[in-house]
Amino acid sequence: MKKKITLLTLFAGLFIMAWGLSISEIQYTTFPGSDNTYPSRYAGKAVSTEGIVVAIGYKSGGFFISEPVAGPYSGLLVLSSQSQVKTGDRIRISGTVQETFGMTTLQDISALNIIERNHPLPHPVTLTTAQLTRAVEAESYEAVYAKVLSVSSTGRSRSSNRFMINDGTGMCTVDLGSFAYRNPVQSKNMGTQFSSITGIVTFSFGEFSLNPISNSDIVINQPVSVQSRSWGKIKSIYK
Repeated sequence: MKKKITLLTLFAGLFIMAWGLSISEIQYTTFPGSDNTYPSRYAGKAVSTEGIVVAIGYKSGGFFISEPVAGPYSGLLVLSSQSQVKTGDRIRISGTVQETFGMTTLQDISALNIIERNHPLPHPVTLTTAQLTRAVEAESYEAVYAKVLSVSSTGRSRSSNRFMINDGTGMCTVDLGSFAYRNPVQSKNMGTQFSSITGIVTFSFGEFSLNPISNSDIVINQPVSVQSRSWGKIKSIYK
């Protein structure tokens, strides 16, 4: 009987490799695990999946892939130093699912094929800051390409690269140190208003955060020109 079970387990593993899984199938789970980090059902298993590269140069030495439509469970961190991968690549990849510091990752890459270059990136899913505050809901957006709108900085967090934002629904963290780029210093100043902040949702230091990929992901509100308003008043006087 034990031999039969072993053969069935081996067949199931081969089936996963042969047919592949979607990113959401790898990520989705309702089991919180022993530490409430919601480990993947496929942890420790070899899988194949397909996705669009949305961010490279992650601090842990990897890149993020996404399903064509960003949404819950649509993103995955690949821990690999594959230098040929670029943002916009649509790839087919095989590796082993592992839990790394509370995040579901794909490691020990055994195959990586670039199917298409310069594929359009998915539109980032729009979230509220509260959705990144509540751990159970934020878990479904781990490694997802996302953005928040009309937020303001409420001060620094524990790390110098981190600051807190709020859109009126609750505070969440922005991490400026996850990707290699220079960020305007004023982004961290309390009271700074942002039209939008876009990035990848990650879990570290016991909390979820939004991680901008480049300077263009941070859009600071521009003040209305006082000079323009004054000129309008002067013109009205002489009508």
